[in-house]
Amino acid sequence: MIAYNQAEKTVQNMAQQMAHAADQLQLHGFGRYYNAMVGAYVSEVYKTLPYSTFAQMTNRAQTPLCSVEQAITYTTLYGKSHFDRFSSVIGQIMGRSTRTKAVTKTINVVDYGCGQAIASLALLSYIETYVNCENFTLNFYLVEPSQTTLDIAVLLVSKMSSRIAANVVIHQHHTDLAGFLATDSHTLAPADYSLHLFSNVLDIPKIQQIIPTLSTYLQAIDGKQMVIAAGPQYSNNYTGLEQLKQSLGGVTVKQDITDFSVESEIYSVTNNHWQHSHSRGVMMGLCFKNSLDDAGKTDLAA
Repeated sequence: MIAYNQAEKTVQNMAQQMAHAADQLQLHGFGRYYNAMVGAYVSEVYKTLPYSTFAQMTNRAQTPLCSVEQAITYTTLYGKSHFDRFSSVIGQIMGRSTRTKAVTKTINVVDYGCGQAIASLALLSYIETYVNCENFTLNFYLVEPSQTTLDIAVLLVSKMSSRIAANVVIHQHHTDLAGFLATDSHTLAPADYSLHLFSNVLDIPKIQQIIPTLSTYLQAIDGKQMVIAAGPQYSNNYTGLEQLKQSLGGVTVKQDITDFSVESEIYSVTNNHWQHSHSRGVMMGLCFKNSLDDAGKTDLAA
C-alpha cells in the first residue's frame, strides 16, 4: 500500500509539472516550456525512468509513448532540437517577411503522427511572429496513435493558440496514419489552404508502405495544398521524402529535398548538463492545387 501511494503521488506530481510546463508555453512560448519540462525530468522522472530504461521501453522513441513519464523524457531528449528544426524549415519554405495586412482565410493543418504536436507548435510560433492572423480560422487535425501523447498535443496546441488572434479549432484523431486514411480523412473542413505537416514521420517503413494511399488522399482534397516535411538525416528519411514527392507528381517544388542544420541549447540526459548542439536535418516543401469540381467550387488559387 505504501509503494502504491508513493507511485500515485509521483504520477500526480508529474501531471502537475506537465500542467505547469503547459502554462509556461502559454505565457512565454516554447523555450520556457522546454525549460519546465527539463525541470520536471531532473526533479522527478530520471529517478524512475533513466535513459537506458526509456530507450528499451520505447525502442529509442520509435514506438508510441504510453505515459507522461515517457513524454517528459522524450521532450527533454528531443523536443528543443525538434522544435528548432521544424521552425527553421517553416521559415525557409514560407518566408520570414512580416505580413501585417488582415486577410480572411480558413486553413486546415494536418499534423500526421503528431506526437506532442511540436510541428504544430512551431507553425503557431511562426504565425505569432510573422502573420496578422486576426481573421484566420485554423483547423488543426492531430493524428496520433498514443492517447497519452495525443492528450498532451491537444493541451499544448490549445495553450499555444491562446497567444495568437486566430480562431483555432482542434480535431483529435486517436489512430495511426493508416487508420486515419481509412476512416477519418474525409473529416477535413472546406478551406482556402491545407497544410500537411510531416515531422519525423516519413522515415518509418510502415508509413512508406502506404505512401501511394497517402498521395491519393492528398490529391483528393480540394483547393491549395502545401506539404512541409522534415526529419533527421537518416537514409530512410531521404527515401520517404523522395517517395512522397514522386508519388504526388506534377507539384511545385517550393523546397527540394536538402540538408540543413540548426543550433539548439538542449539538456543532455546522459551527461546531466546543458549543452550547445547542432541539429542536422533534411527538409522538403511541395505546393499543388486540386480542382475537384470546377463547376461547383471556387478557384482558391492565387
